[in-house]
Amino acid sequence: MAFTSRQSLWLAKDHLLSIRSNRFIEEYRRFYFRDIQAISLRRTFRRAIWNLILSLSLLVILAFFLSGTRPVLSINLWPWYVLLALVGLPLLTNNLRGPTCTCYIRTAVQMEELPSMNRVRKAHRILERIRPLIAEAQGELTAEQLSNGMKELVRAAAEAAAARRFVTSPLNPS
Repeated sequence: MAFTSRQSLWLAKDHLLSIRSNRFIEEYRRFYFRDIQAISLRRTFRRAIWNLILSLSLLVILAFFLSGTRPVLSINLWPWYVLLALVGLPLLTNNLRGPTCTCYIRTAVQMEELPSMNRVRKAHRILERIRPLIAEAQGELTAEQLSNGMKELVRAAAEAAAARRFVTSPLNPS
């Protein structure tokens, strides 16, 4: 099913539209800029895993290819050249596209993965484009507002920790 599905991300005036489709079903998710709380990227090892698989395949093919004693430009060797191209080109493409990542978008209601933003370079390019639109829809925090918000979070965390200590303290101190 994963090989037949497509994911795309569309930019509108006031929202992002994520579309996931396969042959029979299309899912639409709309994320209004005013509702977006965070967009997070996490690097993955998908690129390294594919590089390992393709490199090992390429080495096996090269070992069989070089074990023959035929001339390199022989007409009978075209299947080997095709095999080398079928493994070498995806390996080259995977490296040229850059590191892989997983992208999540968070609103007050949900946290959703955006599968179409699966490469770091592509994700940064998209974020540079939508960051001003989000700031325009939500407004920007000043340094003072951000500092006050952080102080409030620290105070709330300290109060929660103190309340937890009070609740979990033993009733019979002995």
